[in-house]
Amino acid sequence: MQPGPDRQPRAGGREREHPWDSEESCRVLSQQGSGEGGGVVYCICEGGLYTIRVRARAGCGPLIAGDRLALPTEDGEDGDVATILGGARYRDMPAGAQAVISDVVLDLIRDLPDKFLAFYNRAGNLSRKFHAFQLLPGIGPSKALQMVEGRGRLGWDTLDAVDEACKIDSAQLLMERLVEELKDPQMTPSLLDHVVRIPDA
Repeated sequence: MQPGPDRQPRAGGREREHPWDSEESCRVLSQQGSGEGGGVVYCICEGGLYTIRVRARAGCGPLIAGDRLALPTEDGEDGDVATILGGARYRDMPAGAQAVISDVVLDLIRDLPDKFLAFYNRAGNLSRKFHAFQLLPGIGPSKALQMVEGRGRLGWDTLDAVDEACKIDSAQLLMERLVEELKDPQMTPSLLDHVVRIPDA
């Protein structure tokens, strides 16, 4: 039987039921409840930026936006999270989670720069007249061309180098686009799908 749309192959021949099954950690967006009984916590996964609802372990105490939680592992090792309750669409998240998602995604980009630097170093034309850089807010054709020329053949070593060469805030622009896509999963082309959620080679 072929994997369904929500089922993806996993090491050892087993299938994973959800795209976040291989995630190791997430960042808190908001918590419902005091934390004494665990409570429901809205989070965003560090690897694929999937938004999920989890139940934290009892006694975890109050959590604040941006706190890092270890997810339960496939081999049963305990994490900070007792169980993953499921996905969470942006529109269904509490107002508190929606209010902080941009800040948390921006922190993730800055904490894990190599993952996101790959976009700036590898982005290419999506059509004859449209470059992937133009998916970023405020970047038009002439600015995209300047960015390609600034990148050269070797690319950039850091996001700071992108900022200096292109006179932009690379993390901020990428965050704005990614959060737009989290709010509207129908946006295409999708940087989430083509940059963040690409399978490991």
